[in-house]
Amino acid sequence: MVIIQGKNAKGINFILQEEIRDLDEVVVVGKSEVSILRESAQAVSIVETKTAKLQTADLGEVVARVEGVSVQRAGGLGSNTRFALNGLSGDQIRFFYNGIPLEYSPYASGLANVPVNLIDRIELYKGVVPIQFGADALGGAVNLVPSEIKTGFGGSASYQAGSFGTHRATANIGYHHEGSGLFLTAGGFYDYTDNDYKIDVAVPDERGRLLPATVRRFHDGYRGFGANLRMGIQNKMWARELSLEGYYGDYNNEVQNGPAPGLIDEPSLGIENAIAGSPYGEVFFTNFSQGINLRYNLDATKKLNLDLKAGYNYNERQFTDVGNCLFDWFGNCIRENLTAGEIGDAPINLITSSENLFARQLTTYRFSEKHSLKLSIAPNYGVQSGDNLFVDGPFDDALDRGIIRDFVTGIAYNARFREGKIENNFFVKSYVQSIRIESLDSTVEGTLVDERSSNDYGVGNGLRVAWSERFETKLSYEYALRLPRLNEVFGNGQFIFPNQELVPENSHNVNLQWTFRNEPGNRAIWNINGNLFLREINDLIFLFVPDETGGAFENIASASSRGLELSAGWADGIPGLSLSANATYQDYINTSETGPFSSFEGNRIPNRPYLFANGNARYALKNLFVDQDALALFGASRYVHDFFIAWESGGLRDSKFEVSHQLVHSLGVTYTMEAGKIQNSLTLEMQNVTGEKVFDFFGVQRPGRAVFAKLTTRF
Repeated sequence: MVIIQGKNAKGINFILQEEIRDLDEVVVVGKSEVSILRESAQAVSIVETKTAKLQTADLGEVVARVEGVSVQRAGGLGSNTRFALNGLSGDQIRFFYNGIPLEYSPYASGLANVPVNLIDRIELYKGVVPIQFGADALGGAVNLVPSEIKTGFGGSASYQAGSFGTHRATANIGYHHEGSGLFLTAGGFYDYTDNDYKIDVAVPDERGRLLPATVRRFHDGYRGFGANLRMGIQNKMWARELSLEGYYGDYNNEVQNGPAPGLIDEPSLGIENAIAGSPYGEVFFTNFSQGINLRYNLDATKKLNLDLKAGYNYNERQFTDVGNCLFDWFGNCIRENLTAGEIGDAPINLITSSENLFARQLTTYRFSEKHSLKLSIAPNYGVQSGDNLFVDGPFDDALDRGIIRDFVTGIAYNARFREGKIENNFFVKSYVQSIRIESLDSTVEGTLVDERSSNDYGVGNGLRVAWSERFETKLSYEYALRLPRLNEVFGNGQFIFPNQELVPENSHNVNLQWTFRNEPGNRAIWNINGNLFLREINDLIFLFVPDETGGAFENIASASSRGLELSAGWADGIPGLSLSANATYQDYINTSETGPFSSFEGNRIPNRPYLFANGNARYALKNLFVDQDALALFGASRYVHDFFIAWESGGLRDSKFEVSHQLVHSLGVTYTMEAGKIQNSLTLEMQNVTGEKVFDFFGVQRPGRAVFAKLTTRF
């Protein structure tokens, strides 16, 4: 600046010359929910379903490709499924649909039968379960997250058809008015299959000698239907979201055989791993679920958030076995029995119903960007009763009324240091349960009442350290408890019998995870991940099935599961090509020194794979024929090492039933074309390309080679 004062002041003219310069591009990046979860201290794996929605694999097959996960199925679509995470399975793993227990949703039939097209991502929490789920899980949790509500009008639809008379259809639609905040979403699915795939059996000739035969399953059909309607309002001062959702699900299964139909392996007779048990031809199982859920979320202040989920559910199951025929594997009625009932010596027409009320309240207070405190309160009330239609009068065991009250609370403190490179999450949980059984006995006047309760505590901690942009570790621990479920204590009206003496199981769970990735900004993206895990379980709740009529849950004194997971991924080193692989080794051992299973101490828990691996490849070509189109070739492989069906120390090795090692491949192609906001795709896929003979669940043979086609539209 020039200043000239006094009578000699002069004017000075300045001429500014225009100069144009390009500034560096400014990109504002916000972390997605997926990124936030992956960078948290939680022991979580995340599967995004964007690609899987276009393919024909169901949700069970998609999840089974994750390290540490085993999904065993007693047949084809709609069959009973056992999901295992690091060895632990069943209700030891809790399942959620958008934070609400999966059984209180349209998908009460289980994880594997949830349509993948209605799910955006899958969150798998290994061994350590965040308090916001209000869950008493022992070995982890799985949360299915549906599509987000977007401004305006949108939706999707899909139709799939293929082998074994299979048809699957899904649709969802939504509208969100940005100005008023009002929204409405609706979705539904329909599944149907004959499940008439070929299996190998051993059948007697006229002299009673067993001969090998290949037949089609003739009484294994499945039909499932579900729908939900959700409406509410978002982004208001008094509610970030207030919504109400109603749902209905209905499932019908033909039952071809019991959970343990038996295997025979006699190479001298030409019989290799063939089913020897008799089939059923008139046994049915139906299940329907309906209910209503409320969600309310409020940012009370900049630091205080309240999140409430609550609902009511009614579930009804009917198991029917009233046929008089004895069937062979060719579907013929070879003899009429004097009494009805194929499974036992009496007919069954059993209705089992349950009602449930639940709530999940999560309160979060943020002291600062680095420190926060969470409080979770989760009460649950369930009542189950039944009616055997073949028993007259009040003295029907099925009429016994069982009531379970659970109350799970948790408090967690989260702290972040060094700009988020170090994060620690410490929590404690309380588990309270009361069980009441009301029954009538012809020898006693009045109602017999049996009551008991338990009160336990758990604690856990998760620590994440990002040593650099390329390397990070997570160490997590939880002393977890799991309370017995309604179906475990009172049976399920099908192949699970009551056991009212069950006690809660508990476990010490440890994970040591690490991730190593390439430097950000490189064209090729790769990562290597590992996880060492340990589960030390006491009073393990285990489903023991001695024969094909069914079994009951029992407590094993103690068990241990320990192992190693490894996974790796590589993408875009060659444009459009992505590769991934993983492997899991786990020792799931009975360590009981007392009790009914002490004689099998040191044995692996039977009928569980202990070594398995997956490989996946995908190659996509873009703008192949027209703008905004793509052609993708994909394939997947899964290897499962051989494992024993029963206790490995029982009997002579040559006489033990064993599931042989299996290597199964699938191949497919997807063509996608976009026109504005509309995306259409067509997929052709062949599963079990080599026709491998596959056994999963109690030795029941699964489908062989199958071909499917799928049409998908998104708008």
